[in-house]
Amino acid sequence: MTKFMKEFLVPYFDTDPKGTLRPEIVLSYMAETSSWHSDSLGVGHKLLNAKGYGWMLNRWEAEFFMLPQAKERVVIRTWTSSFDRFYAAREFTMEDENSSLLAKASTRWIFLDMKKKRPIRIPGEIQEKYSFLNEHCFEGYTELKPLYVSEGSAITTRKSDIDNNNHVNNIRYIEWMLEQIPEDVLGSRSLKKLAVNYKKEVLLGDTVRSSIAADPENEGRFLHLISVDGENNALGMTEWK
Repeated sequence: MTKFMKEFLVPYFDTDPKGTLRPEIVLSYMAETSSWHSDSLGVGHKLLNAKGYGWMLNRWEAEFFMLPQAKERVVIRTWTSSFDRFYAAREFTMEDENSSLLAKASTRWIFLDMKKKRPIRIPGEIQEKYSFLNEHCFEGYTELKPLYVSEGSAITTRKSDIDNNNHVNNIRYIEWMLEQIPEDVLGSRSLKKLAVNYKKEVLLGDTVRSSIAADPENEGRFLHLISVDGENNALGMTEWK
């Protein structure tokens, strides 16, 4: 199997005040590449939507080695590493023009009946469109535990947060988590590792709480919680070096 590849030219719009590509945008490029891959196989969003199907992202596990600057070209590669009932595993890498590895990620997706909002077994006609490469960027996912905190920054979701599955786009959760990182950490460190476990969708008009706590057992690591009305919608971890 050959890996699917898509090239991006980093615009200023996607960079931070230092001109460096934001880590959440790296993941956005990866998710976008997975959509192009599925489109190229004839099983993209348009076909799935017509059949009442959809994919929901369940896990991110990512590591960042070096983030590019504005106007640099990067290459995203993606491939499917496994199907298991209603789960699919997809891997990603990001490289520069010299093929140096800049970032990597593993993801787990759940196949849904969109009307019932329930997982269903991935149909054979969908599975047969993909080929598999038994190559994984990570051996497993970080174990994430909920934070038992009562307060966090409140955000009301907007129309611009909603994606083509009619819920908040998965990258928004990561933006909300990163907004809580202390300024002294942002000024002196860079994000090296990130893990997210999506538990429940967030919808238009929801009031979201983004909470954070320093991990007492790991210096430079923070634990994150996205919640609505006291329910855990996503758990996260960021590690800064």
